[in-house]
Amino acid sequence: MPRCPNGREIRFYPWKYEETRVLKQFRINAREFSAPVLVTGAGGCIGSWVLALMSNAGVPVAAMDLTEDKRRPKLLMGEAELAQVRWFTGDIADTAAVKNAVEKSGAKAIIHLAALQVPFCKADPVAGAKVNVVGTINIFEAARKLGIKRIAYASSIAAHGVFDPNTMATLYGAYKFANEQTSRVYAQGWQVPSLGLRPGVVYGVGRDQGMTSKTTVAILAAAARKPYTIPFRGPVSWLHAGEVASAFIKAVSRDRNGAEVFDINGVASTVEQSVELIRKIAPEAKIEISGDALPFPMALSDQPVRNFLGDYGSIAIEDGIRHTYEIFQSLLAKGLVSADNLA
Repeated sequence: MPRCPNGREIRFYPWKYEETRVLKQFRINAREFSAPVLVTGAGGCIGSWVLALMSNAGVPVAAMDLTEDKRRPKLLMGEAELAQVRWFTGDIADTAAVKNAVEKSGAKAIIHLAALQVPFCKADPVAGAKVNVVGTINIFEAARKLGIKRIAYASSIAAHGVFDPNTMATLYGAYKFANEQTSRVYAQGWQVPSLGLRPGVVYGVGRDQGMTSKTTVAILAAAARKPYTIPFRGPVSWLHAGEVASAFIKAVSRDRNGAEVFDINGVASTVEQSVELIRKIAPEAKIEISGDALPFPMALSDQPVRNFLGDYGSIAIEDGIRHTYEIFQSLLAKGLVSADNLA
C-alpha cells in the first residue's frame, strides 16, 4: 500500500488524497475500544461518517440498517475498508432483530442513529413513532439485557420547543423528546447509562435527506454549477458531519453513568452568510434563498458537551464548506454522486 511522506499508509477513499485531510480534524483513539461498536442507521449520513472515522482509526465496527444500501458509506470509505464492517440488515422497530445484531456483533458499545426524519414523520406519524421511539426503546432493552454500558443516541435540536421547551414544532421533535425521557427512566430504573446528543443542522458528504439537508444540497449544486434555491432563511447552524460523528464516538469511548443530554451545534450563522461563503468558494454558484426561518433554536452552545466529553475535533465553517465542495467535485467527476433532480 502506498505511504504518505511520514511513513503512514495512505488509505483509499473515493476522493483525491489531499481531500482526505478533513478526516484528520477528527482523531479517534483506538486504544479506548477493546470490542466492536455497533452503529444503527449506519447507511445514513452521520452513520457513514462514524463508520469511516472508526475504520480509519482501526476500531472494529459493526453496522445495522434496514437494507444493505451502502451508497453513502461508499462515498467515504474504500471497498476494502467497507468489507471489514459486519453489516446486519434489520428493522430497528423489530425487538428481536435489534437484540440479534447487538448480540452477534459482540458489541460493547452502541451508537444509535437510526431514525426517520421530519418529512417522513409528518407523512406517516405511526411509522415515525415505530422507528424513532420504539426503535430507541429496543436499543435500551438490548443494552439492559446484555449489560452494555456505553450507549450514545441521536436526539435533535427539534426536541427543543421554539418558544416553550415543552411545545414541539414537529412530530420528529416530539419523538426525540420522548426518547430523552426514556433514557432517564432506563438510567434510574435499570442502571442503563446513556448519552444523548442533539445535533443542529448537519452538513457534509452524504447529507441528502431531511428538512435541514438543503444547505448541503446547495454545496452540491454549486459544485455541479447548477442553480438551487434553499427553501429557508435566517439563523442556521453549520455542524460538519465528521464533527458530530467524532462526538458520538467520543461519547462511547468509556463507561458512563446517568442519562446526560447535550446540544451540539457547530457554528451559528445565517443562511444568507452561508450562501456568501459558498459564492466566495464558487463564484459561479447560482444559489438563492426563499421561505421562512427553520422552527428550531440555532444559537445553542457546544461548550457544555465539550466540557463533558473533552476534545472531539472541530472545523471552521469556511474550511468545512470548501472541503465538502472539493469532495463533491471529485465525486461528481467520478459519477459517484448526481446533481440531477436536486430537491
